Amino acid sequence: MTQLYSTLAEIYHVMYPNIFDYDLEFNFYDSILEVNQCRKILEIGCGSGMLARRFLDKGYNYLGLDLSHEMLEIARREVKSDRFTQGDMRNLIFDNQFDAILITGRSIAYITDNQGIIDTLNGVHKSLKDNGLFVFGGFEANRIFEEFDDFEQIMDCNNRIIKRISHLEKNLATGWTWDWFAKYIIEDADGIHEVDDQTTLRAFTRDEISLFLKLTDFRIEDLIDEGKALSIVARK
Repeated sequence: MTQLYSTLAEIYHVMYPNIFDYDLEFNFYDSILEVNQCRKILEIGCGSGMLARRFLDKGYNYLGLDLSHEMLEIARREVKSDRFTQGDMRNLIFDNQFDAILITGRSIAYITDNQGIIDTLNGVHKSLKDNGLFVFGGFEANRIFEEFDDFEQIMDCNNRIIKRISHLEKNLATGWTWDWFAKYIIEDADGIHEVDDQTTLRAFTRDEISLFLKLTDFRIEDLIDEGKALSIVARK
């Protein structure tokens, strides 16, 4: 697992509100859930609880799942709730429990092999009630590899200056995959610290994601183009 969700979990927690608009992301999910009258939900890839707080405040019967215990410790501390559990999306243990399951933060991108994707989608299908809703996002392969550029970000985060320098290399070992090499330069009251990190991510073509969902007995209801990303709404 990338250090971003383990040894750098606290850095993630203060940094990502500068990168994502969590109110906007919550409103996107909330609008879909309300229209479909989904109240009991599972969020996969809940991280440090940025969306969890909003779901719980809105009165959802919520459970958050994440692979990283460091991220879950922050979520429990910040949200002041025990509605979190540790687990791997490739091995879900729930049976017919949820009105809707969300994989947020494009977390499915960390599953780089086809069998892992199939296992994930089969587990989601098994964990949904009949006619349950599945909402997730992923990277769109054509757009990602068309604009395959390095980038830098500098953020002022609660008395820390965090600079992230990102270098991308095409991998293609198990699909439309690439390696993300990141250097974090963290300046705070204790000085300047540097941490190097690396992970592999996966994108999908539209045809691929449609086929994966068909093979696992989902029906696509909406496929939303977000530039370099796609959001998918599917039904069991």
